[in-house]
Amino acid sequence: MSKKITPKKALITGISGSGASYLADYILDNHPDIELHGTTRSNSNLKNIENRISKINLWTDILENKDDLTEMLRHLKPDLIFHIASYANVRESWDRVPFVMENNIKMTADLLEAIRLAEIKPRIQICSTPEVYGQVDPKNIPINESCPINPSNPYAVSKFAQESLGYSYFKGYGLPIVITRMSTYLNPRRADLFATAFAMQVARIEAGLQKTLLHGNLESTRTILDARDCASAYWTALERGIPGQVYNIGGIQIVSVGEFLDILKKKAACPIPSEVDPKLLRPSDVTLQVIDSTKFMDQTGWKPQYTFEESVALLLEHCRREVKK
Repeated sequence: MSKKITPKKALITGISGSGASYLADYILDNHPDIELHGTTRSNSNLKNIENRISKINLWTDILENKDDLTEMLRHLKPDLIFHIASYANVRESWDRVPFVMENNIKMTADLLEAIRLAEIKPRIQICSTPEVYGQVDPKNIPINESCPINPSNPYAVSKFAQESLGYSYFKGYGLPIVITRMSTYLNPRRADLFATAFAMQVARIEAGLQKTLLHGNLESTRTILDARDCASAYWTALERGIPGQVYNIGGIQIVSVGEFLDILKKKAACPIPSEVDPKLLRPSDVTLQVIDSTKFMDQTGWKPQYTFEESVALLLEHCRREVKK
């Protein structure tokens, strides 16, 4: 466990995104004395933070200009940087390979170089994914950090490149970087995740706005975590994690995509017919992603606080509310 600090300023890249907005909520609710900053783009939808904007210092399009970013960091001197910003749609990454590489890898390189040039050493979290392990041999389940890296989609390739950049700046320049590989989590604010897409369609069918739920591959098995637990884990990673380390972070509940769909169908207010949509199938899919979080929990003392049932309830409540709007 690293030496505990008392941070005064925190910066979240991509703060208006779904996962990052939950982190913003966590910091504002649990560490109200921290001066919170976040990066966005001029075309970003701020819906996820609209009730928090008055408490967040926003920097628009700053990640797109390394010189401006360097000057901002030199002036701001944040104690914590959570690098969450990324293009994260696995299925669509196959259709936008050059963009995903340019966006995810170059953005991370520019950020790390700007931190170096600003001559600051904040604690830095690089948000990665178990997708970097690719299709794992069943003998390596549950997946711990020693599992071989074998990314099998463009998004995963870009995330492993981010990790590698982070480790090189840790080794070469002593930047205190922690890498987190966050497992599948129930995130009501992100519509392109399978769980949210299913729940939204259930709500639409209940409301008479849709007849059939469309889905892709149902055979994939995942470790499921609540988005709120995800946010607390990110904070804990910088508060108590060891720089230079990689941490798998996941929930306790193990469920297949098909099983999750069945759970939603049972909770629905009416029958939910469903069928495969070929457009939702990936050219290459990771079908076994059961995460071992032992290292992270042992080194930091973190553990999930929300049950699977609470997470599903939050997801359905959000989707039904959105459909009513």
